[in-house]
Amino acid sequence: MQNKLLSIVIPVFNIEQYITKCIESFEKVNEKYYSLFELIIVNDGSTDSSLQVIEEMLEDSSLTVRIISKENGGHGSTINVGITEAKGKYFKVIDGDDWINIGEFEQFLEKIAHVDVDMIITNYSEQHIYNNEVLPISFKGKIQENVVLTGLPAKRIPMHSLTYRTSILKNNNIQISEKTFYVDTEYTLLPLKYVENYIYFALDLYQYFLGRPDQSMNINVMKQKSDHHVRVTKRVLDFYLEIFEENQIKEIVRESLDYLVNKQIQLLIMNMQVDEIYKLLSYADKRNYQWKYDKSKKTISLVAINYKLNRLFDFILNPLLRKQQKEWSEPGAY
Repeated sequence: MQNKLLSIVIPVFNIEQYITKCIESFEKVNEKYYSLFELIIVNDGSTDSSLQVIEEMLEDSSLTVRIISKENGGHGSTINVGITEAKGKYFKVIDGDDWINIGEFEQFLEKIAHVDVDMIITNYSEQHIYNNEVLPISFKGKIQENVVLTGLPAKRIPMHSLTYRTSILKNNNIQISEKTFYVDTEYTLLPLKYVENYIYFALDLYQYFLGRPDQSMNINVMKQKSDHHVRVTKRVLDFYLEIFEENQIKEIVRESLDYLVNKQIQLLIMNMQVDEIYKLLSYADKRNYQWKYDKSKKTISLVAINYKLNRLFDFILNPLLRKQQKEWSEPGAY
């Protein structure tokens, strides 16, 4: 039953140092907006004091909040729980170590109260803690503002910018991979099959916190979690085959795959998992995806040629891959 305008899912896992700023940003919203949104905080089996911090902060809060604790299942599992539990017309994910721009959020609530669309796009800012830099990410001038547009945007929109109609996710059984890192890509692509229209508001809503040493986008973490990245890449490849005849969404997914496959091959080289490179390329071929390799990287280009020649030059290429592995593993290489 829909009784809110917006459901916000806040995934939480071992972020006792960061969750306070996230919750405080919602508490500072003018109370006249409280009736319009709900917070669904999903504690994904935290082993630190995250849950205690949250409960203490919200003990006397006037916000509409549900706290759900579950066994650890990864970021995707928290989104899946959120989709099941959401009672709002619209659905947004804001990670527990990120926060909102309060004034922009209030404007956002006012605007979405007067629209009826499948997807809403907003801006966000990257908050880089290691150098105190704020990098605004805006679609101004790229997407027409404040007008309902039919179809899909030309390119994939990052997760931080997206708000979906909740029924799109519920009615089409959108499920994000569990016990897996890097599922943001799934969340930004899988619902697009059902999106018929969208609107863009030039509001700097989401504040994306970057620089934690254990953050999933840290290259050392990515190297360790290469198997997670390949699972997501394969799921997107499966999706590509599924929507292969649908031209507009096909191009968006293809562009995403160009990044995913190139990044995965780099990670496999860094781990010297050479056989896995060719298994991935074979998997991609069987799903009608033709690899658009990164020609700026000589080693990647040689891998592409070797694959087309059925690995004829393994004896030459493998020593080059070992050399590349060492270079990419040097501090500052990424």
